[in-house]
Amino acid sequence: MAANTQAAKAGGGGHASHRAPRITTVASRAYAGSRSGGSGGTGGAGAYNYRVGSHGAGGGGYGVWRNAGSYRSPYVAPAFCHSVNYAYRPAAWGYRPWWGARYNHSWYHGCWNYGWNNYWTNRYAYYTRPAFDYCPPGYGVYYSSPASFVPWGLSCWTLGRLAYDTGYYTYYNPYVAPPVTTSTTIIRYAEPITVVAANNEPASEEIAETAAEKSTAAMDRARAAFKAGDYVAASQAIDEAIAFAPGDQVLHEFRALAFYALGKYSEATGVLHSVLASGPGWDWDTMIGFYENPERYTEQFRKLEDYVVAHPDAPEPHFLLGYHYMVGENLSEAHTMFDRVATLQPSDTVARQLKSLLADSATSATPGPDADKGSTPEPAEPDKTPIVAEKLHGIWKAKSTENKVITLSLTAIGTFSWAYEGAVNEVLSGEWTLDEDGLLVLKDDDVQMVGDIKLNDDGTLHFLLVGSPDGDPGLTFLKE
Repeated sequence: MAANTQAAKAGGGGHASHRAPRITTVASRAYAGSRSGGSGGTGGAGAYNYRVGSHGAGGGGYGVWRNAGSYRSPYVAPAFCHSVNYAYRPAAWGYRPWWGARYNHSWYHGCWNYGWNNYWTNRYAYYTRPAFDYCPPGYGVYYSSPASFVPWGLSCWTLGRLAYDTGYYTYYNPYVAPPVTTSTTIIRYAEPITVVAANNEPASEEIAETAAEKSTAAMDRARAAFKAGDYVAASQAIDEAIAFAPGDQVLHEFRALAFYALGKYSEATGVLHSVLASGPGWDWDTMIGFYENPERYTEQFRKLEDYVVAHPDAPEPHFLLGYHYMVGENLSEAHTMFDRVATLQPSDTVARQLKSLLADSATSATPGPDADKGSTPEPAEPDKTPIVAEKLHGIWKAKSTENKVITLSLTAIGTFSWAYEGAVNEVLSGEWTLDEDGLLVLKDDDVQMVGDIKLNDDGTLHFLLVGSPDGDPGLTFLKE
């Protein structure tokens, strides 16, 4: 029986005499499986053992899903591997998730991961992470603090389409992008790319491999044309690549880059908005690798900066410039851009989230990974009143920003279900507990959502995904 269930049955969701289990991550669960000699190698609670058709997705048995089954796999981005909020199921991502881009593309070097500054680390220092003592790959002892296991980023970046299927996030793209036509659909960028990916899953491994070969060939032509400065040809070739792999986020990001190089800033923004609602952008090495001469990128970048100055009331170029500032690790400048976008386009929820995220990270003196740990401010314990688990038993309802009903059921025996109005079936179900920090942990075999909760005086329950940037309103539930 799972540890969570034991604690829940013994003490009503982890209450009373049993010490609540620590929160896990994908990496820690995989490591636990390998250490304990569990079946399926490093699967650990079934985390990595996918077959074709697993959880209703055709891509479960191939691609990165077949090759990510080892602790600290080079194919899995650390920002995903060490998140406490995760959906490790093909139905949430399709067969080419952003966090496995290194498996699919040799030119891909990494993504944004700017959570190394002391301010971000200090913000989450009171959270216990995770049960096993290890560090993210490549970061050494600096990351020995438990707080570093709240990866920098938006929660939707590690939950895939589940972030939207639960109703926690809703999506609206206020910008227009030219559509891409595939053999099965037309991508209009009205949905996050993760939703597009999950809805366009290959029916079989053979079909997926054939499509991947054709997509890679088209992307190779796009890269060659781009490096030669033929951005029109690059734009045409990347559309062909996307037609064969519509759910591959980094291909859409390259499409935005081609528009950027052509000076089509509105089109680039329309594409990027859907991309950044699904995962983080490229790191600098990936971006500059597309250019024969870095000076060409600098010329295009300065042209965009001049355009922003000349068009102070246009949200699209501000969003695009904010993205490129983030690629170049200019976080303060990026915060300024997304702050302006949030003012110019109030319906842009992605810009608001990025603004809040950067407010936690963009400082005038942002320390790097080798910064003196002694300079880190002492973390403050959160001002929270401990919640008795029995008070959570029952059916709770909340409204999404689209005014649809979210239903969370927490039983006395430690099971839960999460349903969202309009969904065919319940979105998620499994076991729940309160961890030793008073966080609500909702866990299935391959999904985990961790909420920082508070019972208000009016009887409502506030649920905020751990790791969410400041400004995330969370959800407010009322018990039936």
